[in-house]
Amino acid sequence: MRSFRLPLTLLACWLCAAAPSFSLASAAEEVVRTQRFPAADMGSVLIKAGLGSVTVEAGGGDQLEVEVTLRPRRTTGLFSPLPEAEQLQLASKVRGDQLTLTVDAKNVEEKWRLRLPARLLSAVEIKLGVGDVRIEAAARRFDVDVGVGDVGLKVPGGAVEVRVGTGDARIESKLSDAGTIFGKTGVGSASLSGLDGVVRSGGVGGKVNGTGRGQQPIEARVGVGDLEIVLKD
Repeated sequence: MRSFRLPLTLLACWLCAAAPSFSLASAAEEVVRTQRFPAADMGSVLIKAGLGSVTVEAGGGDQLEVEVTLRPRRTTGLFSPLPEAEQLQLASKVRGDQLTLTVDAKNVEEKWRLRLPARLLSAVEIKLGVGDVRIEAAARRFDVDVGVGDVGLKVPGGAVEVRVGTGDARIESKLSDAGTIFGKTGVGSASLSGLDGVVRSGGVGGKVNGTGRGQQPIEARVGVGDLEIVLKD
């Protein structure tokens, strides 16, 4: 019996030491913030987020509808403080005709969902540190920058620029709208389908080049991960 006393004692000590972190996790409730912005004078929208996800959907009204679910989550160090969930707010800023959306707090997981207005925006820009981006909507230009995570775009047209540090990217657009196409991966595969483009695969990475029937460029760069570009009629 004596041989079991030390492990059990260590386990008890570990549970006591970990108890504060368990209570913090259980107390870290999430909140949902929603807001609507008139689209009449809006040209573009920019989302800046650290950790979480961004989903962009097509809408049909005269407003941009924004919903973000916020949950305190430690990201800046083991002993960094967690914010109170009820104090977390969506922050917006307008400069010219660009609307910028952020959350002015650290240690927060952000899950964004945007419904675009019927009026076609000049640009949708997303900058995300860690997480996934999904876009299925229309705009004149899409600019997505993700540090770690996956990106999926299914758009009817518009210029596209995607940068992913580590993760996979899939871009689907119309052959009739796409112009010059360039894609590159540092470590991972690269594929292009829907037209007679050029696909080059090296020892660790790959490149794709092609030209669609339209004028809008598509450019994608992935550091570590796979890239797929699909063009459809």
